[in-house]
Amino acid sequence: MRNDMDRQKIREELTAILKIVDENLLKDAKIEDATTIREGLGLDSLQLTEMLFEIEERLGAKINDEEARGLKTIGDVITLIESKTTGA
Repeated sequence: MRNDMDRQKIREELTAILKIVDENLLKDAKIEDATTIREGLGLDSLQLTEMLFEIEERLGAKINDEEARGLKTIGDVITLIESKTTGA
């Protein structure tokens, strides 16, 4: 796990991950803390799974099923990654 990731760095990594999931995803959507994953970004279940896989691969943050069910917004994702990569 990376130990020195701040919110801005996580947001940059997450943006790169979302482009991997769907290169057209970010054309109309903004990546803000309040952006919802399903409605705001339009991620379906498969894309969400791919996003979580990429987060684990690129950032070393393993997100279990229970945690994944609680993720509603980009802010939720960033906060969870932050907690897992800073050891907080």
